[in-house]
Amino acid sequence: MTQSELQLPRLWFSLAFALALVVGVFSLIPGPDLGEGDKLTHFLTYAILSAGFSLIIEARKSLWLILFGLISYGLLLDWLQGLTGYRMKDMADALANSLGVISGLVFYFSPLRGILRRLDAWLLARL
Repeated sequence: MTQSELQLPRLWFSLAFALALVVGVFSLIPGPDLGEGDKLTHFLTYAILSAGFSLIIEARKSLWLILFGLISYGLLLDWLQGLTGYRMKDMADALANSLGVISGLVFYFSPLRGILRRLDAWLLARL
């Protein structure tokens, strides 16, 4: 079965970019110290971001854009955290972010792509 293209790509990309914006805001505002769970939180957050974008894109070569774009975003946010005075720049966080991005890319090859496309068609039929 071939995957059909999304009919509402602007909706899905808007949601994915909104999630990335939320990650950026929460990365730069004062927050609680998560202790040892911090690296897992970084990994899972960026895995979810990467998975979201991976499910939306059509062309496999776009995986490179997700890879470099989200890793760069994580590095930028980590650098900005170091400028805040209340957050720390931590290369271990950047590594956890990057590993999360790489892990999320596998969702491009998952059955969830088909589920998203069926949801997309269902939503379009109701608009």
